[in-house]
Amino acid sequence: MRVLTWNMNKASSSRWAESSAKKWKSFRELSPDVAMLQEVNDVPGYVSEHYHVEHVKATWRDGSKAKFGTAVFARKSDWKIGSEVTWKSEHDWGNRIQERFPGWLVGRQVENNRSGDRYMVVSVYSPAWPLWCKECKEGRSASCKRPALCEILDGVDVRSVKLKAPYQRYLWFTEILWSLLKGATTGDGVSKWIVAGDFNSSVLFDKPRNTGNGEIIDRLKALGLLDCVFHHHGERDPTYWAFRERKKQPPVHQLDYVYVSAPVLARLRDVTLGGGLPKEDMWRSDHLPVVCDFR
Repeated sequence: MRVLTWNMNKASSSRWAESSAKKWKSFRELSPDVAMLQEVNDVPGYVSEHYHVEHVKATWRDGSKAKFGTAVFARKSDWKIGSEVTWKSEHDWGNRIQERFPGWLVGRQVENNRSGDRYMVVSVYSPAWPLWCKECKEGRSASCKRPALCEILDGVDVRSVKLKAPYQRYLWFTEILWSLLKGATTGDGVSKWIVAGDFNSSVLFDKPRNTGNGEIIDRLKALGLLDCVFHHHGERDPTYWAFRERKKQPPVHQLDYVYVSAPVLARLRDVTLGGGLPKEDMWRSDHLPVVCDFR
C-alpha cells in the first residue's frame, strides 16, 4: 500500500494552468493507493477517473468558502471510500467548530476491496491562523475579526484543550484534531488510523520560546499515533520551503506529517520525501510530497 500526503498549493483542473497540470502529472507518477491532499481547488477528470475522491472546500473564519479544499483519495481498482470516521470531542464547542467549519479536517473510512482491511483516514490542513482573534482574546469583542468562530468560543473555557506551553496564547485547529481523536479508538492496538497532512507546525517554531509545537507531537503519541517520517528517518525532515526562500537558504521546517497507529506502523517499509521525483518536480508546490510505502 502506497500512502501519499501533499499540500498541492492550489492545484486545479484548469486546462490553462500549466503549473497545476505538472502537479497532477507528478501525482499520477507517484501513483498512491491512498492519498491525503491539501489546498486542492478541484480535481481533473483524468485523475478522478481512477480515484474515488472526497473533496471538501475549506470554510474561512468568517463562514465563507475558500476556493481550495482538503481531500481523501482512494484508487478505484482496489479501494473504496465509506462513511466519515467515528470521532467526537468531549466538548460540544469542539464538535461545533468541526461541523460549522468543514474542509480543514476530512476523515473517511477507506477499505481495501481484496483484503477487507479498513483504515480510518484523516486528511489534515491546519490553517496558519488561530481560532479566535486577538481582539476577542483581549476582551475587545466589538472589534472581532472572525465572528463566526468567536461566537462559538465566546465564554468557553478552552484550557483543557489548549496547548499548555507557556508562550502559547491561542487555540489552533491542531487542538480540535486532538480533541476529536481523543474520542476515537486510535490506540487500542487494533484500529488502523492514518492521520496525515499539513499541520503548519514545526518543532523549530519553539525556538527561542516554547509555543507548544513539540507538545502537538507528544499529544498524538499519547493517543497511539506516531509520525512515519521521524520513525523511519530518526529525525525531523524538512517538507516546506517557502518560494521566497528558495534561492536564499535550504528548507528547515517539517510541516507535513503521516501519523499512524501501531498496526499500520508495523507494516511500514519506506518513507521518501519527494517520492523519487526529479528535483524540479518535487517542488512544484511549496511543500514536498511525503510518500509512505507499507507491506
